Amino acid sequence: MILHSSRSKPRRAVLLAGCLMLLGCNLARVTGDATWTPPASTPRPAESDGWKTLAPGMERRDITVQVDGLKTEAVVIRLDPAVVLLRVHYRPGDPQLLDEWRAQLPDADLIVNGAFFDETDHALGMIISDGTAMGQTLNGFGGMLQVDTAGVTRIRSLVGEPYGGESLQQAVQGFPMLIEAGGVMAPQGDGFDERSRRTAVGQDRAGRILFISIPYGFVSLAELQDWLMSSGLDLNIAFGLDGGRSTGMLIHVPGNEETFPAMDTLPSVVAAYAP
Repeated sequence: MILHSSRSKPRRAVLLAGCLMLLGCNLARVTGDATWTPPASTPRPAESDGWKTLAPGMERRDITVQVDGLKTEAVVIRLDPAVVLLRVHYRPGDPQLLDEWRAQLPDADLIVNGAFFDETDHALGMIISDGTAMGQTLNGFGGMLQVDTAGVTRIRSLVGEPYGGESLQQAVQGFPMLIEAGGVMAPQGDGFDERSRRTAVGQDRAGRILFISIPYGFVSLAELQDWLMSSGLDLNIAFGLDGGRSTGMLIHVPGNEETFPAMDTLPSVVAAYAP
């Protein structure tokens, strides 16, 4: 199903071009980001230098990110796709606060902000939710997190492996590519020097899926890319999800509950369900 009528396509093209320039904020709301004061949050896990098991197949690590004299914190959730189920949830034109998504998805152990979106709260790029494809695939740029009909979860570069219409159960697309397959640094482009909050998703050489959130600090895509390459996370491939005001993560595991709230309502999220 195509979400945009022929009448709306010219405006969509303009919005997409603008998003490629910004690369770190959704298109609907891009102002006021730097003035936000983060709310008080619960203490971070004591094992900040290592992985903490939150649930079967689900681990967390908090890592200090230092770039050009700046110091901030990345929250990294690592998932074993052989154990944890990933689903993409989408409400086009009806975005929700992160806590509202939690109320609708009470069984989710993790909820992370999803795709970039336009001023009508429709995703830029394709989304597949429980086998239903919506929107138009990104062409020639960006990446995709997917779950196929056999339940195999992986990340692919839409630069090196364009989507050809194959049947999938879940998928979300984003941009830019940060690490190309094989652990190679992806080419940089316009907007890579702009600092913002960031959300990225990657897959390591062992096949695990990693969600990386920088919810309170401001880093450029170039800085994020450099850090991911040297972070020790052993990433084989990674790309950016929506960032800026959309950056948000909710951990909902008994004894380990924490919310890093997004500033905006979100039309799409990725949720993880541990056994």
